Amino acid sequence: MSNVRKIDFIGKRKIAAILSISMILIGVLFIVMQKGLNYNIEFNGGYLMHAGFSKSIDIAELRKTIHDNDIKGFQLQEFSDNTANADYETEVIIKVETTDQNVKEIEAKITKALEDKYGREAYEIRQASSIGPKIGEELKDSAVKAIFWSLLFILIYIKIKFQFRYGIAAIIALTHDVAITIGILSILGYLFDYEISLSVIAALLTIVGYSLNDTIVVFVRIRENIKKLEGMDFDKIVNVSINETLTRTLLTSLTTLLVVFVLFLFGGEVIRDLSTTLLIGVVVGTYSSIFVASPVVIMWNNMAKKKRKLKKA
Repeated sequence: MSNVRKIDFIGKRKIAAILSISMILIGVLFIVMQKGLNYNIEFNGGYLMHAGFSKSIDIAELRKTIHDNDIKGFQLQEFSDNTANADYETEVIIKVETTDQNVKEIEAKITKALEDKYGREAYEIRQASSIGPKIGEELKDSAVKAIFWSLLFILIYIKIKFQFRYGIAAIIALTHDVAITIGILSILGYLFDYEISLSVIAALLTIVGYSLNDTIVVFVRIRENIKKLEGMDFDKIVNVSINETLTRTLLTSLTTLLVVFVLFLFGGEVIRDLSTTLLIGVVVGTYSSIFVASPVVIMWNNMAKKKRKLKKA
């Protein structure tokens, strides 16, 4: 015990609660400002083309060329990828997110526009994908269901492994992690046109598993210390448990962050959605295992104490 840090994490739980609620509300505000989450074509339906040009081209001129070929609701951005082939002088992403045009017609129009303007030999299509609006809606439903069922099975697992109150605390912490991560992504979407893709959903599920692992480590130590430190107030037992597992939590988080940060820097645009979401989620998940899950267990314990007192009275 003498070598264990004695940081009063539990004493700061009210400040942490205010911080968490504020972050969630700010995220909700940005979602409302955007009139919903900023989904990409995988969810909204549409067409995406990643094209590489052997010579430098004028982006404004390309935008006008596409517009003049009766292609509505498109987005055009110059693409930078440090893993790209050096033969390409210019790379662009053309996205058309629409439900009122057939994606095959859109593909044909874009291809014709590029060939007429630059010639077939002047560019290469590096990636092309098209998704109908119906498939996009099905993907949205599947993503929500995947997160819901993962949380439900986690609740059942922790209920069996520990107690129901620990399961509820873990679910609240994981929901908190997902909510704050999505909120931050919405801020990025508003400021930098960051989109919610299938990679983001995969990252969110990864975050749920990562955060749960950290939370269970603390819960196991709390269970051990309840027997070892019999007679000590439950609040203090929880605080001691967090301090005892703090080194392990921070080392795990730092090593994970290092790997994810390398992916973010050098992984290129293909996995940028995944790495960005993981960077946010690892930080939020580490925070929640200390400042969200454990305080909820304490709150539940205090409520149970009051109920027992009322019954005795």
